[in-house]
Amino acid sequence: MANCAYCDTFILLGGKRDQTGRYCNERCQQAGNLLAVSGQIPQSEIDRQLQEIYHGNCPRCGSPGPVDVHKSHTVWSALVLTSWSSQPALSCKSCAKKRQLGAILFSSVFGWWGFPWGLGMTPLQIARNIGELAGGPQPGRPSPLLEKLVRMQAADRFVREPKRPFPHPRPL
Repeated sequence: MANCAYCDTFILLGGKRDQTGRYCNERCQQAGNLLAVSGQIPQSEIDRQLQEIYHGNCPRCGSPGPVDVHKSHTVWSALVLTSWSSQPALSCKSCAKKRQLGAILFSSVFGWWGFPWGLGMTPLQIARNIGELAGGPQPGRPSPLLEKLVRMQAADRFVREPKRPFPHPRPL
């Protein structure tokens, strides 16, 4: 019994294993391998891209940042079937609040209808959204989730275009 090396989900049975760790599924394994590749990218390049995204415009509404990764949590149920998820999204705080309030509304209406998980997961997902609304990423600096996203994107470009050099850091 272990946790996924990428998403930290508890792995009860199965999963995927390679030299970089144990993963809950193939998608997490590929993402974990990209994170391992990101170690070859200069930290100055990661920091440059991180600041560019953080201080850029919101990809959802176009308003000025800060832009970060915000999570929303939903649950829906139908008798004995219950499905819950947590979705990260890159956006400004205003767009994140709209998504989180929508997730609270969705879960409040569709979450309760399953036994036993709907009754237990609905208040939990609603509470998680309230926690995200009240807290979320720390203002003033990019979150670790945003850095993880930037590392993944940089590693993906590095793998797809291995001959393209990274620019030298700009002087301050």
